[in-house]
Amino acid sequence: MSRPNILLITTDEQHLRTLSCYGAKTETTPSIDALAECADVYDHAYTISPVCLPARCSIMTGLYPHNSGSVSNIFGASLSTQLPNLFTELKKVGYRTSLHGKCHFIPVPYPATRPNMTLEYEHFISYYRSLGMDTLDLQDDKNNSLWYYDDYAKELARKDMLKTCRREAHMTPSNQGCYDFPFESDMHPDAWVGNRAIEHINSASECEPNFIWVSFSGPHYPIDTPKEYTERIDPEKMDARIYRDGEWDDESKYHRRGFHGPGTTEGSGSAKDHAQKNYSEEYWQSWRRRYLGNIALIDEKVGEIIDAARTKFGDDLFIIYTTDHGEMMGNHSLWGKNGSLFEDVLRIPLIIQKPGQRSGKRIEETVSSIDIFPTVLSAAGITDLPKCDGKPIDETVSCGGLDFIISECEDRVAIIKDKIKLEINRVSLKPRPDEMTGKVFYELYDLEKDPYEFENRYSDPEYADKIKELTSIIEGHPYLTETIFRDFTTGEDYWLNDGKGAGLANR
Repeated sequence: MSRPNILLITTDEQHLRTLSCYGAKTETTPSIDALAECADVYDHAYTISPVCLPARCSIMTGLYPHNSGSVSNIFGASLSTQLPNLFTELKKVGYRTSLHGKCHFIPVPYPATRPNMTLEYEHFISYYRSLGMDTLDLQDDKNNSLWYYDDYAKELARKDMLKTCRREAHMTPSNQGCYDFPFESDMHPDAWVGNRAIEHINSASECEPNFIWVSFSGPHYPIDTPKEYTERIDPEKMDARIYRDGEWDDESKYHRRGFHGPGTTEGSGSAKDHAQKNYSEEYWQSWRRRYLGNIALIDEKVGEIIDAARTKFGDDLFIIYTTDHGEMMGNHSLWGKNGSLFEDVLRIPLIIQKPGQRSGKRIEETVSSIDIFPTVLSAAGITDLPKCDGKPIDETVSCGGLDFIISECEDRVAIIKDKIKLEINRVSLKPRPDEMTGKVFYELYDLEKDPYEFENRYSDPEYADKIKELTSIIEGHPYLTETIFRDFTTGEDYWLNDGKGAGLANR
């Protein structure tokens, strides 16, 4: 049978409203918008996890993080080589497979990282190749490529650029994670990934089907956009930040520390006193403009990649564009995603063009990134799908969409049903030396009445029955019950702030 070539394009930590097809007014994503005009655009797509590794491992396997064991960027299992994944299953039916960019299928050894040196990475590269990819051009995250020698870091070193990039990202606290990329834009990590992917497409065999995963590590922080792309963003067309004065006076909210310090999201590590309330409005606008500029750079490369793929493969091409999860982007006066279960982080862009599709369609039904794995395999003509937690996305839509959304990682989970969201964040870390470990934050938001999630309704009697219903969903997942509600007197205590910076971002 004829099997289409499959092009999966993912970004890292991309907010939904950075694309014009999802409401952005900056008009700087013409390539992705053009794809959307002749594709299915999912208006209610959610990530299965609000952090990178579990989200990516679920894309690879179609499994909930608690079923794959890959639950955290920091601890938990690497993606098992025994699990069926996109590469292994597509190779079985004759596909040539490649990945260009970020993998992150194994927890990064953050405690071993050093700001002033780059360490060996060959054991990581060997592990990634064992997952079944025939070709790998590894740029394994903007930070990681400076901590460890992946393919991109090696090229930076050959061109005598590595020390400068490392200094800007990890040794210049005054820039607060937001600065101009110090070299020509073609050496920016996202341009490098795009160029490697185009080279691969141009040389790909037409005698066998190809699965090509282009995995950009932007716009994930640090916000290191080349100046010429930042300048494409008209500040007057940027959305206003969403926040409310006094919203973090409520002690029931997990991210109160992110705002007042010491923080709970990555952005807190760069702020004075590790409190994001200390960022000026000028900083927020500069940060957001650069972030959108990074999207503009990625969009340019996406256009070139799709043009190359259509030239090579014609209409015999199945395209998916999405991201692993979103980003707070200054909304609620936070940037980052660690611990965040806001819609800013959970809702994601998802665009799918089938071979020969010429017209676009908006899909209102609720779907999840857990459906990507079976969707890709189904597109490849595989009818006997491996056991997984997702379904081909057309099946999900034909059934009316998902009845509820679960998004989970390590000690936190969000359950969304009928526009009511229950968030449970378990702090197994000591927030401050004088506080007890083991606090759980319960938050409930009515997304119909309060779409920006300002009012925690968890203690409101009006929602008691809904809380019981949503909690019962968690209880149907034994792993979640065990990790969220387990005995706090057991296990090791960790310090949230170890004196080297705020939060897990710096561990």
